[in-house]
Amino acid sequence: MKKKTNKLKYMAGAFLAGALLIIGILTAANPEGTLSAIKHTTSKISDYVNSKNNSTADGPLAKQGTATSDMPANSNDVSARMVSDPVNQPVYWDEGSRKESPGHPVVKLYNAAGEPVGFATLEQIDDGVRVKITASGLTPGKHGFHVHENAIQGTDFKSAGAHFNPTHKHHGLENPQGSHVGDMPNLVVGADGTVEAETIIQHGTLEKGQPNSVLGRSLIIHAGEDDNVTDPAGNSGDRVAGGNIPE
Repeated sequence: MKKKTNKLKYMAGAFLAGALLIIGILTAANPEGTLSAIKHTTSKISDYVNSKNNSTADGPLAKQGTATSDMPANSNDVSARMVSDPVNQPVYWDEGSRKESPGHPVVKLYNAAGEPVGFATLEQIDDGVRVKITASGLTPGKHGFHVHENAIQGTDFKSAGAHFNPTHKHHGLENPQGSHVGDMPNLVVGADGTVEAETIIQHGTLEKGQPNSVLGRSLIIHAGEDDNVTDPAGNSGDRVAGGNIPE
């Protein structure tokens, strides 16, 4: 641990020296702005150098996929923060690897009884968000799968509200007047009640503050098949599973 800490200090020192050199060149042009930048850089370097591993064997730091902004400061993966902070990229806690990873929130999925049934990983791509989902305990066949506008409160899936529809279109990927940003293809569950699938949230984003951002919303799995044309939800039936997308 001491060797790692020393290495991080050397890295931080080099980073700080370079930053101060650039700041020094700009000082004459904007003294007040330069002073503010120095304070900000020094604060960041302090975070990187003093960062420590707060995890335990039970992993109480945070839940899978939770944004690290919602976790205690000084969490363990300094390298992820050093890369993500300068470009304002969100960082999320991965409970499996016990590390932080830039830009890949994970959604834990539960049924109406609050029992875990799977998870989905989200990744930003061009003009959309890739969703990789693994789930079990579902009935065989096709199930509607959507992004809803609100986070789920407890196990009340109705609290998720309607489909995420910032562009005010009609429902359905096959609807000529559609579709919602939250509309996705049906999940096809096997005879054993499990599904592994990859799909796209078209025109969605993981960029915070954007009108089409899916952050802070929820994923919902329905009991039946989505017909992809009928408002408001494709006659896909009750909401049987879901989970919240980290903010």
